Amino acid sequence: MIALHPGHRPPSPHHDGATERPLTIAFVGRPNVGKSTFVSRASGRYVEAVNAPGTTVAAERVPLAVGGRRLELVDLPGTRSLVDTPAGGEPFWTQLLATRPDAIVLVADAGDLVRHLPLALACRDLGLPLVVAANLADEADEAGIETDLAALSQLLLAPAHRTVGRTGAGVPGVLDDAARFGTRRRAVRDGDDVPRATVPASPYPPSVEARLASIAGDLALAHSLGAASIDAAGLEPFLADRTVSPRGAASIRAADELEPERWRVAEAWVERIERRRAIRPPRREALTRLATAPWPGLPLFLGVAVASFAAMVFVGGWLSALLGEVWAATVSPVLTAVFTSLVPLPALASALLWALDGGLLAMVSVGIPYVLVFYVVLAILEDSGYLTSAAVLLDRVFNVLGLPGRAAIPLLSAAGCNVPAIYGTRVLPTRRERLLGGFLVTLTPCSARSAVVIAALAPVAGIGAAFAAFGVVLAVTVGAGLAANAVIPGRQPALVLELAPLRMPVPANVARKAWRRFRSFVIVATPIMVVGSFVVGLVYESGLWAGLAAFIEPATMGLLGLPAIAGVAIAFAFLRKELALQLLVALAIVQYGASAAAPGAFLSPAQLFVFAVVTCVSIPCAATLAALAGEFGRRAAITMSAATLGLAVGAGALLARVLSIA
Repeated sequence: MIALHPGHRPPSPHHDGATERPLTIAFVGRPNVGKSTFVSRASGRYVEAVNAPGTTVAAERVPLAVGGRRLELVDLPGTRSLVDTPAGGEPFWTQLLATRPDAIVLVADAGDLVRHLPLALACRDLGLPLVVAANLADEADEAGIETDLAALSQLLLAPAHRTVGRTGAGVPGVLDDAARFGTRRRAVRDGDDVPRATVPASPYPPSVEARLASIAGDLALAHSLGAASIDAAGLEPFLADRTVSPRGAASIRAADELEPERWRVAEAWVERIERRRAIRPPRREALTRLATAPWPGLPLFLGVAVASFAAMVFVGGWLSALLGEVWAATVSPVLTAVFTSLVPLPALASALLWALDGGLLAMVSVGIPYVLVFYVVLAILEDSGYLTSAAVLLDRVFNVLGLPGRAAIPLLSAAGCNVPAIYGTRVLPTRRERLLGGFLVTLTPCSARSAVVIAALAPVAGIGAAFAAFGVVLAVTVGAGLAANAVIPGRQPALVLELAPLRMPVPANVARKAWRRFRSFVIVATPIMVVGSFVVGLVYESGLWAGLAAFIEPATMGLLGLPAIAGVAIAFAFLRKELALQLLVALAIVQYGASAAAPGAFLSPAQLFVFAVVTCVSIPCAATLAALAGEFGRRAAITMSAATLGLAVGAGALLARVLSIA
């Protein structure tokens, strides 16, 4: 309960809710506590929620109106303490205070409060209004855990609510309290004469309090001197705009010393407020243990991987054929008639058709079927919590490559599209790990490259050949990862993960998650596909490809055992990977005639195998290269691209000799 001093007067006229900035409510919590799901339910707007470690890598802001107040909910990365670096960058407290929060909502696991209360104490010590959401309360009930939240409220001197983020139970009460206390805190910070909350009694020993007082005094002096003589550890801006008080800033400076004390307090409080009934552990806990044990965890993981691949092959292939036929029957004739009649230059008209007919057809027949199916599968795995189990299971495997098990998350997402996976490497804690992870992402077959492998090999050599090609790519990737781990200096830190229990996926969450990612992919990829197709069309229609083919023919034939047109197709796959097969067929028709309308008509199964592997491993597409440069710098991006080109040529040359085509 919050005790208030008397003497309240109405806020000043300049605090009109229609003109002032929205109240900022920062959502804080450990990983896998349902924080993002809570924000989604609170706002009615989708916020990325993955049930995997470190997947929120940047603050996400969601506007909302509650009871006439304008709010901005800020979903921050999951963290274990204020000094943690959850996104591999600056300490968490800098991200928290940079949002200038008016109040904090601490989302905790109602069934495991002893591990969550230290973070609640750290937030309370900042001097900001705090509301605790004891989330996952339904799971706590199932486990036989009862908590006296009224007693917890008295101890923290902060409201504590029982919530279930997935269903919305208790969410409105949390928002209402956060908005109410945030409004009062905003008024206090702006100098209005309003009731002030009673300062909670300190749970720490006098020696700790004396240390905090000493640090607070130093920081207050540093503030008065403009931090000219005393290092304020970057806290000066926050003291200046009164985001936190000197004592709150002192709790940040002394966080390492305070952590053991906070754990001691949490353990003592939980003994007072929690009661556990002896019941059988929930089934999901047993399933989680099985999923993370070598047996049957590894066979289960292989089964999940094969099932995911099969869904892409069969469901994606069926959708691809269906949508391609519909496009060819309805859209293509119209576009052809329009451009051939309106554009006077035949070569330009054809290039435009390459862009708007071929490019958009590639999106319809490759992007929609394969990427969408993959994102649905990935959303199911994420919402179930299985990705965390997979990360724990694969930790030792990834250790060989210098990576923690959590690297499985961006690498799995890379199978849909490499671009978001590059950004997903931010969940890795060190630059060395991010570089290694980014390199492996560029070698991971995205849906476009997978479509080339499947479409090139399955109709001619069977699905077994497609699996074999992916096996070769996997071998190349593992070998390259081992080499990179040996070359890049540094050591891999120990893995620390919050293990999410297995849960039944929520269909609405799966649908929203898959749709949001797919929409983002379409927005990014469509312009690249259209522009890339136009460039390829100009090169093709102008006949420039013939000169390029003659130039690269010695290397293509001598090293890879492939005709020159295959080398041209592989080169232009830099613009768009799925263009490789389309361009190969188009060039073959020009060179060999209409009988070459299928790859199997002019390439042997062995040549198609080499073509598929080289295309899959070779230089990443333009969009991925741009993401690499933005995330790691141009030098690293060029180095990674050169390495993939060397690996592709080397693997292709070796295969050509093993298969006796060169």
